Amino acid sequence: MITIGVDNTLDMGKDTIDYMYEISKNRGIKIHHIVPSKSIIYKNNKILSLRSYVECLEKEERVDLLVIEFKKNSIENDLYRNISFDIIVLFDHFLAQKPFVNHKIYFEHKILKYFKCKCYLIPDTYHIKRQGCITYGWHNDADISLSSVEKDPGGVTKIQCCIQTCIPTQKGTFTIPIEFPVCGKTRNTEELLAGVAIFILYGFDASTFVSQNNIYNMV
Repeated sequence: MITIGVDNTLDMGKDTIDYMYEISKNRGIKIHHIVPSKSIIYKNNKILSLRSYVECLEKEERVDLLVIEFKKNSIENDLYRNISFDIIVLFDHFLAQKPFVNHKIYFEHKILKYFKCKCYLIPDTYHIKRQGCITYGWHNDADISLSSVEKDPGGVTKIQCCIQTCIPTQKGTFTIPIEFPVCGKTRNTEELLAGVAIFILYGFDASTFVSQNNIYNMV
């Protein structure tokens, strides 16, 4: 089971999670999504700590992809300190048109302080380059970038994605630099790109992406 945290504290992760559900359904991936508001959770009429709940899901082997959504104040309330994440997805909160602290301060003093995670997926606007961080965005220096965006009358967004460097995946493989198109419904292009980046890190072979019907093949 791969555990992914999605930061939706300022309503910037909803479309990413919806996209993850769409692709998981198409590819037969068993996905489970929780939005904890407390450090305890109910399972089969039992009260478990959040950590024990995650461990139970892993032992049962019924879930391929566990998505833990971070809502407002959940990070400050220290709900996730005992959870080991494989990937945590962050967004550029300035896109939400709300004042926010400096990105570097936010990342180093909140995210790194509160979480245990193998790989952080962060916007290139954070201007952070360090081991364990994969960047995404418009800039050519981003590890996973986009070069163009089109929207059709039906509300479907088509983006042209570029993997700029070799990236290790959760499946033990490596990506190669490649450009490919992807389609999906989203309010913000960055949310769709983040969803694509998650599946690249998960282990999808980007060279087999078929944008017309969102069919993906695994490595």
